Amino acid sequence: MYEVGVARSFHAAHQLEESLSAGDHHEHDYRVEAIVRGDMLAANGMLLDLDALGAAVDECLHELESVELESLETFEHESTTVENVAEHIWNHVRGLLDPPARLTSMRMTVHEAADAWASIDKALQD
Repeated sequence: MYEVGVARSFHAAHQLEESLSAGDHHEHDYRVEAIVRGDMLAANGMLLDLDALGAAVDECLHELESVELESLETFEHESTTVENVAEHIWNHVRGLLDPPARLTSMRMTVHEAADAWASIDKALQD
């Protein structure tokens, strides 16, 4: 199994009403790690061009940079937990990549602090 990935960061604010520990408005310098996996390399020796993966992540994070996360339509009916942010980024990047059949899965990890994160890891092919 091969895997390649990129890391990016963004800054955003949010408020979690359902959490006593984080119920007040606060900000994070989020770090995002996007990793794709597959069993076969393309003829050019790459699993996936890292520039393509990075561009997809960059496009997604552009909408999240320096905003109040709960103000986005994406989070209109769900909490802006780090788990939901990770799932949103996974879905958005998946849609932008149009992954080739050789890619089997993608993991998106979002760190809201050096010692706190959430990941989502799902198959890319239906």
